[in-house]
Amino acid sequence: MAMAMDFLRFLADTRRLLDWSPGENVSDLMYIALSHESCDLDSVVSTLAIAYLRFKNRGLLEHSFLPVLNMLRRDYPTKTEVRFLLEQHRITQDGHLVFRDDVPECLLLRCRFILVNHHVSPFHYCAEEVYDYRAFQGDAARLPIYCQRVMYPMRACASLITERYADKTCNYIKIQCPMVFDLLHAAVLLQNRNFVEIPKSTLPNDRDYQMLQFLEKHLGKLQAKQRTTLYNTMVKALFDLSALTLPQILRREFKILRATNGMRLVRIAQCCFPMAVTRFISYEFAQLALQEFAAEHDCDYIMLLGTSMHPRGGLGVKELALIPLDGLQDLEGRRIFEHLIINLTVSARPLLRLEPHCHLDFMQGAFFL
Repeated sequence: MAMAMDFLRFLADTRRLLDWSPGENVSDLMYIALSHESCDLDSVVSTLAIAYLRFKNRGLLEHSFLPVLNMLRRDYPTKTEVRFLLEQHRITQDGHLVFRDDVPECLLLRCRFILVNHHVSPFHYCAEEVYDYRAFQGDAARLPIYCQRVMYPMRACASLITERYADKTCNYIKIQCPMVFDLLHAAVLLQNRNFVEIPKSTLPNDRDYQMLQFLEKHLGKLQAKQRTTLYNTMVKALFDLSALTLPQILRREFKILRATNGMRLVRIAQCCFPMAVTRFISYEFAQLALQEFAAEHDCDYIMLLGTSMHPRGGLGVKELALIPLDGLQDLEGRRIFEHLIINLTVSARPLLRLEPHCHLDFMQGAFFL
């Protein structure tokens, strides 16, 4: 209980760091632990957990550590599974969390960065630590030579962070906070889809599974049925969009892409959400929501990527749509639209295997299963 309260106090105290400025002691530094912009459960939990670990193991140095969720504060309710799990542990949006738009620009210029669950960032020039399971993109990530890269081919960033807690060198004060371990456990379980897709014979040597077992060693070992219940609870929270508006669903997870046919550059918003695309476009104000989103983000096209629950459980059914916002009114726009569709259908990396959804008529878009 004491350790849980200590973690909550750490999070509550981070808001005062928004006014931080360098003191007379030049060795006192501020580190921002910055999450991936998707701000999914894996990224958020990993960011909070590594900031706390580094804070508790700072030794005699008076370094400060500020975990920042790389999203706008207004969009936090769209992360339904994140909000569900954090509120289960009394971690609230207003009392404990700092978001990208909370941080003054002047502070960003004074800080060192810990990049969590990503390594391509505008702040690469002053990154001192990176935690990511993706392959290193050397051309896009100009990290300093001195930057420590913790980058292993695992499936969950939370597994990487758990390894830091298990490492006696990184965690020399042996901090073992049940609340942090509980959050990491849920993230590892969800990110690995309850390990049902991993052959049982290979589980003992699977690094993500080994980290799950490390956490359960301290939390209490769960039976298979208990893990399944926990996983299903998290999946249910992930798909519970009942309290969200259509614009919020579009903003839940998106990024802006750019494409060209050699003559014209267009902006494409890629919006991902845990709902079938066919269900989204069936809502009365779906077209208005898409038009408002495109106007806000200056998009020419919106690509919708929807994932829905398989009837037998699991995340099985996926749909894709490409929506033109100009109604394909000019010849050049139609050519680019066709060019994008051809690239999607012949894509080999990744291999999408798209099947056209031929009987849908919505905003002159192209729909695929």
